[in-house]
Amino acid sequence: MSYCLIERLEDNIAIVTLNRPEKRNAFNFEFLQELEKTFRSLTADSEVRLLILTGAGETVFSSGVDLNELIRFETIEQARTFAIQLENTNEALLAFPKPVIAALNGHALGGGYGLASNADIRLMVPEAKIGFPAVRLGAILPVGCTLRLNALIGSGRSRELLLSGRVVDAQEARSIGLINEIVSGEHLMERALDLGRSILQGSDQALSMTKQLVNQELLVHIKQYGLTASENFAYLSFTEEWKRRIRDFIAEKGNK
Repeated sequence: MSYCLIERLEDNIAIVTLNRPEKRNAFNFEFLQELEKTFRSLTADSEVRLLILTGAGETVFSSGVDLNELIRFETIEQARTFAIQLENTNEALLAFPKPVIAALNGHALGGGYGLASNADIRLMVPEAKIGFPAVRLGAILPVGCTLRLNALIGSGRSRELLLSGRVVDAQEARSIGLINEIVSGEHLMERALDLGRSILQGSDQALSMTKQLVNQELLVHIKQYGLTASENFAYLSFTEEWKRRIRDFIAEKGNK
């Protein structure tokens, strides 16, 4: 099974679809590895000038990290390796030298929105919601996701959303800067393609250099704090409270 479906269009646009719909497009270790490989492969593909990222299914872009993956860690080193892979995958997209549009076809939760936050532009369907439930699970978001969230909406709003764990609807998400546009599901991909073609009227070199200038400081900060955050994640993953909260959350979802 391929976790990433890649479609290359004639106008130099590639569409990458997160393809684990039976698990709400949640990330396990192999999924993250394949995503990173996909982003790096498309970076080197001279035929691809712009990337559109979306999810399989009709209700969820991605629910973030697969919680069942987390409770299977047997050693702190496994947890650390997972956290580092998560950061590496996100960094590969943030550093992607070509324009990226995230077409959020449904809910984007935790690391699911974290992945979308690497995009240059985010479109979302009206029914979708965004939220960061990590603290309710006794966990923390990856440092890259936290810093990108600060950059997008400011540390004040970022703190409120991260500490409360509440979800926001599409209207609020647009008003505070989590997304750029609300587009109906029927027209989501059409709008993403139209926007992509408009962007590609610029020169590839200018687009790439603009992205590099905009993202450089953020990338430096993420690299600076990434290892410490991975260590914190590994530590938390072996606390009894973490394990209890995650098991309770999985059981609650399973009963709904």
